[in-house]
Amino acid sequence: MKKKPSAKMIKKAIDSYPGGICFSALDGRVILVNEKMNKLILELTGHTILNAKVAWEELKTFANNGKAEKLTQSWLPKDTNNENESTHQQLFFRFSDSSVWRFELRFLDSNTLQIEAAEITGLYRLNEELYENTIRLQEMQKRQKALLDSIVEVNLNKEILAAKMHIHDELGHCLLATTKAITENSLAENADVLRDNWNSTIRDFSNIPTVLTVPDSALQSELLQVAELIGCKVIFSGEQPKGRKALQLLYAAIREALTNAVRHADATELTVKIEQDKKRYHIEISDNGSVSVSSITEGNGLSALRQRLEQEGASLKMLCGNSVSLIVDIPFDLDDSQKGGRK
Repeated sequence: MKKKPSAKMIKKAIDSYPGGICFSALDGRVILVNEKMNKLILELTGHTILNAKVAWEELKTFANNGKAEKLTQSWLPKDTNNENESTHQQLFFRFSDSSVWRFELRFLDSNTLQIEAAEITGLYRLNEELYENTIRLQEMQKRQKALLDSIVEVNLNKEILAAKMHIHDELGHCLLATTKAITENSLAENADVLRDNWNSTIRDFSNIPTVLTVPDSALQSELLQVAELIGCKVIFSGEQPKGRKALQLLYAAIREALTNAVRHADATELTVKIEQDKKRYHIEISDNGSVSVSSITEGNGLSALRQRLEQEGASLKMLCGNSVSLIVDIPFDLDDSQKGGRK
């Protein structure tokens, strides 16, 4: 017959446990506590455990006493236990010997409370290093993004400048040729050539990259100036995109619609109606042209626009009738760093 363990044997066994352990009744009356727990509590509170609930409240309100400091849980792995905080609580302390201890309070059943202390120095240091490395990585990513954005902006500005210079030269050539034809009374015989040159120059405006992210910036001003130059007014209705890519696509579509409206429909007004839902911008671009259209054959301009839109996850449709309308749907999430939709 096996001998039942005595109270001394149980106490000796629990004292050999490397961590701290304490069992008490729900009112805090101590049932069993080992030497390690009493030693740790003595360092923190100046006395051993007399009442488990009182001791826990003292730990919760602990102020650094030179022998230990209370740590924030944000430095440590989040507790994935789904137990309610009222039945499972954790506190963390670093002692003067640099050891880190986790204290846990649990309700074992309807009658018993347990407080356990475990050393987690290695885990804490690893987590501290991981946290610091994560912060450094985030800062590096911010710097890299800023650098890439700067490089992209510089390159696009160079493209804009080159396009402006090219258009300036072409406009100069067209003006000189037209002036010469008028002066020499050869306007009629050179009309076809001059018309082709002017149309080519106007088309070149669509090659200016759309890089600015603010709708009422110089980009919109330039577009309106071009429209005025060729005798067409652009009217906006609705909130324009704030994201860079979405704005690029919007203005690419407007430029193409503007060119076609003036060239093929003798339009004097272009209306850009912008609406939003939870996932996208819905844009309708229509003109007041007088030419009735039953079908459209996509030329190089519309084909290039469609390809560009579809590459970015957007779409293009065309409606025919008394005039031609372009229907463009642009998703909000083209640029994760600058989403254009409402939050």
